[in-house]
Amino acid sequence: MMLDLFPDTDPYVKDDCGVFGVIRKKNAPQIPSSVAVKAIECVRFRGSPFGAGFANFYANGGKKNQYTIKAFVDGKETAQMMKKRLESYRGISIDSEDRRSFSEKTFGIWNAKVDSASDRTLALAVNTINAEVLAEGTVKGRIFSFGKHVEVYKEVGYPIDVAKQYGLLEKEAFGDMWIAHTRQPTNSPGAFPIWSHPFASFETAIVHNGDISSFGANLQFLKSRGVGSLVGTDSEVIAYIIDHLVRVKGLTMQQVGLILSNPYEHYIDIVGNEALAASVRKLALAYKGSQLDGPFTVIAGYCDGDDNYMLGLIDRSKFRPIVVGEDDERIYMASEECQIRRLSPDARVWTPEPGRYVLASMKNGIIESGRSDRDYFFPHPGSGLVSISQERTTISELIDANGIDYHELNEIILNRFRSGEKEVHVVNVSGQRYMGVNMPVGSKLIIYGTPGNCLGNFNNGGEIVVHGNGEDDIGDAMYSGRIVIHGDARDVLGQALQGGSILVKGNAGNRAVIQMREYRDRQPYVIIGGRVDDYFGEYMAGGVAVVLGLGALDKDYDGQMVGNFVATGMLGGRIYIRGKVRKDSLGLAPPKIDVLNYLEFQMIEGRLEAEVFKRISLKDELSMDYLKAELPAELVAKVARFYEGKYTLPLSVQYGELANDDMELLEPKLREFFNEFKLSEEMLQKVLASKFTKITPRAKTPAPEAPPPQAEE
Repeated sequence: MMLDLFPDTDPYVKDDCGVFGVIRKKNAPQIPSSVAVKAIECVRFRGSPFGAGFANFYANGGKKNQYTIKAFVDGKETAQMMKKRLESYRGISIDSEDRRSFSEKTFGIWNAKVDSASDRTLALAVNTINAEVLAEGTVKGRIFSFGKHVEVYKEVGYPIDVAKQYGLLEKEAFGDMWIAHTRQPTNSPGAFPIWSHPFASFETAIVHNGDISSFGANLQFLKSRGVGSLVGTDSEVIAYIIDHLVRVKGLTMQQVGLILSNPYEHYIDIVGNEALAASVRKLALAYKGSQLDGPFTVIAGYCDGDDNYMLGLIDRSKFRPIVVGEDDERIYMASEECQIRRLSPDARVWTPEPGRYVLASMKNGIIESGRSDRDYFFPHPGSGLVSISQERTTISELIDANGIDYHELNEIILNRFRSGEKEVHVVNVSGQRYMGVNMPVGSKLIIYGTPGNCLGNFNNGGEIVVHGNGEDDIGDAMYSGRIVIHGDARDVLGQALQGGSILVKGNAGNRAVIQMREYRDRQPYVIIGGRVDDYFGEYMAGGVAVVLGLGALDKDYDGQMVGNFVATGMLGGRIYIRGKVRKDSLGLAPPKIDVLNYLEFQMIEGRLEAEVFKRISLKDELSMDYLKAELPAELVAKVARFYEGKYTLPLSVQYGELANDDMELLEPKLREFFNEFKLSEEMLQKVLASKFTKITPRAKTPAPEAPPPQAEE
């Protein structure tokens, strides 16, 4: 039977993938398959019916040289061909095999226990077989899993469908670590299970959300190292690259995390000292084609036979979501916090910084948290499922959101408001999206749990209070009203906010208050009690945004309360950040290579000494302040043009105590913040007496008027 590689099927869905990973800690019990199924089905709306899967990792399992091979086959003949080809290689023998078909419309599965003298021999055999069964325009099968300590289960369908097909619910499979995925890969037709996640190579398997723009370079890197038969999706190359770097080249998982996350000049921020940063740069240069670029979140698993490792990779701009969680027995990585809360309501959950990697192992727990400041801020709250009686003793009938789809839940809430109720309480919220959209003016929604993305979008006069953490995209394009988060908020908080206020007791992630604006008497406020990550206030055009750094500045933490690229393209409004902010964190610096190319030309022309150019070229980051100190005066003004553009509009940056006009603007709102979260008057007065970095757009100096024309004599 020959199957068309690109069949004329129904259109396939393009949506954000859902990813998940969980690893047990030392001495904790093994993890059943139902845990992975439950967590990935929690974000079913991120997937599609065109692909899903799981990978199970188990240390110290099986015979020393025995591999479990799993392959999709279009029929008995293909299975027999694979068996025959494998046995043709010296040192490879088939210990046992079985084949089963799920239906006439899809592939069957051929499983085999294979003894091989070496990884190298088996790699050659698998690569050769996969090249033979994947002909142009058709596909007869694919070996998709061939490890000693990892086994992949994937198919076309939603996660629950795949789990049922493999019997993962009927009879639990147990492992030390699981990763899971929902939705077909971005860059594939998605019609056949060969394109479903996870992708695996020996003891490595990965799940991925995003697009790898470095795919061409990554593909060439693999081809130059003998890997030729790939299915053509950008996700698969990641699994093969990690396998090559760890298994063949002997790199550590820490080194792999640093190389693949590709943080460019920020190695020193991650590793902590210049000498180690230099060695990492040298290593990255040696494996340059392996580095990843583009928007991505990757969760990878690897087993060396003795320990299991779970690796999370985050792109430099954090265009794809990921959160990390930890409890007494397990460590989690997920697209959305609700996936973790569903399994562990009181887990400690945090967001990694952009361009970082997260690494955990079964024996050593968290090795790299992805944050340098994880323990300096207010403790992360649990699920927010506090006793209702603590908040109010007489409440109308509660809405229990447990097991209710977000469409149905939001309709129930709106019906309550339509019936005349002014205040609605919802408990056991776990990732339901779009809560609080279309609330009537003057109504109040109180949420206990973890609401999903797009909470309170387009809010126009309602009040939303969350006892717990919020996910991405809270208060998008809100006109008026109030949103109160008693925990943390994730990425893209208050996007295009144009009225009302958002109060967050804890921290916020990437791109908070981007495109925030004000119109006439509408002046929105956002106050964040902890810290924020990159791109805070990007393209901000109005309103007031405040970051307080509570729980950090009062300890021995010497870092700043914001990430990089603060106020990039800022056009209006005011930003107040408690504590000092480095100048090189403001705006978006021009590419270093552009500045160096210009300076090299000036050196060739004799306007810059070669020794000065060499010293400048060795710097990781080229701030304008540094260049002013190094360059001749006549070059400073010319180079400054690189630092002024649509991404680096001139800013007014002042550091000091709040002036009278600042106090008049901030004190009433800060008092509201402190009262809402029951924080002390003493702490409020300490904050008001603190030094802040105040950022506003700097008005461009108008060009001098031209002198009046002289009358002709």
